Amino acid sequence: MGFSTAFLLALALSVDALVCAVIYGKRNFSPALRLRFAAYTALTFGGFQALMPAIGFYGGAGFAHLIESFDHWVAFVLLAVIAGKMIKDALFGEGEEQELRRLSLMVLLSLGTATSIDALALGFSLGLIYPSITMFALVTGITCAALSFAGFMTGQYLARFKKLDQGLNLLGGLVLLSIGLKILFEHQALAFLH
Repeated sequence: MGFSTAFLLALALSVDALVCAVIYGKRNFSPALRLRFAAYTALTFGGFQALMPAIGFYGGAGFAHLIESFDHWVAFVLLAVIAGKMIKDALFGEGEEQELRRLSLMVLLSLGTATSIDALALGFSLGLIYPSITMFALVTGITCAALSFAGFMTGQYLARFKKLDQGLNLLGGLVLLSIGLKILFEHQALAFLH
């Protein structure tokens, strides 16, 4: 696989992580914590986007059948739980101090997992075509980390507009829920709706 193909695939795989990074970064962090959480976000999303295709590639077809029937549901549930909390907070309010305490490693890991399921599936496919995944995994991880860092900082910028806060929380929750539904539709888990 050439670099340009790897980069275009990396951009496509990173869109969900970018959106989640903007939403996650929307909290009003102090300047001392801002860069730390931006780095955590970038490393988490970039790490998952690099690791998942490698797992898919090396797990290959022998591993694929074990999770392909439910991987999309795992991603959906993780996103729906986080989205539900954001929507509840937007509609019923919650102090920002308490909200910041709830921003945990678990939330970030859940978002990282949910947004990288597609990369896992792509790794399975690439294992059938290419002899190595190393370059693709590195390009994907670095691209996603850079976009996630930029997304987090964009969220920080949006956090300055307090009047928009409730609406942005609601919108963020709806976007996360939409990403989860998109994953279900892509895996034809909701084919009965057609």
